[in-house]
Amino acid sequence: MSKLGPIRHFPSPVSCDSLVLQGLRCEWGAGVLHLVTSLSHSLILTGHWKFNMAPHDKELSEDLKKRIVALHKDGLGYKKIAKTLKLSCSTVAKTIQRFNWTGSTQNRPHHGRPKKLSARAQHHIQWLSLGSRRMSAASIAAEVEGVGGQPVSAQTIRRTLHQIGLHGCRPRRKPILKMMHKKPRKQFAEDKQTKDIDYWNHVLWSDETKINLFGSDGVKRVWRQPGEKYKDKCVLPGVGSVMVRGCMSAAGTGELQFIDRTMNANLYCDILKQSIIPSLRRLGRRAVFQHDNDPKHTSKTTTALLKKRRVKVMDWPNMSPDLNPSVGHPQTEGGGVQGLEHPPAP
Repeated sequence: MSKLGPIRHFPSPVSCDSLVLQGLRCEWGAGVLHLVTSLSHSLILTGHWKFNMAPHDKELSEDLKKRIVALHKDGLGYKKIAKTLKLSCSTVAKTIQRFNWTGSTQNRPHHGRPKKLSARAQHHIQWLSLGSRRMSAASIAAEVEGVGGQPVSAQTIRRTLHQIGLHGCRPRRKPILKMMHKKPRKQFAEDKQTKDIDYWNHVLWSDETKINLFGSDGVKRVWRQPGEKYKDKCVLPGVGSVMVRGCMSAAGTGELQFIDRTMNANLYCDILKQSIIPSLRRLGRRAVFQHDNDPKHTSKTTTALLKKRRVKVMDWPNMSPDLNPSVGHPQTEGGGVQGLEHPPAP
């Protein structure tokens, strides 16, 4: 430090820009420059130093642009002009280059209407939408208007979100799984992943469904006026539906059983005796029966019957209707199974 001499105290405030650092680089060298740079960041954070450059998000006034051009014509360089007007060298250079190319200090006209939202507002919109995925565009617009005071339409919010890759979509539905459900599902997958194709060929899958004789269960709407609730054009005909229980395996479909009254454990045992167990016997001695954990299926009466008939039942995890291949197979308009009135024997 003796060769460099004592470091003088800077006056307050000090202009902290590239010109100061360039001067320090020439006078002191790279080592001391690194020390001063680190010190400057600390002083800036504590408020002892401040920047004197123009904000980057604001356009220079025409008077300031003309002063830059006039000083350049007088022979001043970019650095001296920047130091005199307290601007960055890049701003001065761009202003003079634009004047040399176009002969004017005015910016070229922009294409289309200027953006209504600033970059900060767009970031705030993205933050709100990612923080609450179910927040509507109208709610986001109200939130943005409350923070910035600028009225924004819901369509502007949607357009902004589309530009950053966010689109309004209908959410997928899935069962509500807790840890008590996830562990058995994982254990089920680990136990069954080692089973060969011969094992799965001997599994009899079963399920029940409702068949609509006409129409579907989908929600439909009609336009009507007060007092037209029971007008012929405003009602939907309902012919009825029927509940059935069937089964299937790799060999084909099993016998189909129609349900004409409320299902309980005794009725389910009758269905097992009449159709399910006979279909299971056709798969041989290695047959495995699958049904879900409905209370009627796990009742003492049903468990005793399956044990008495020596039926091997597959352990089935809770909240797993998607694991049954018979769910969602060929359906009618109403969501039931079709073509099983006279099923072939497996």
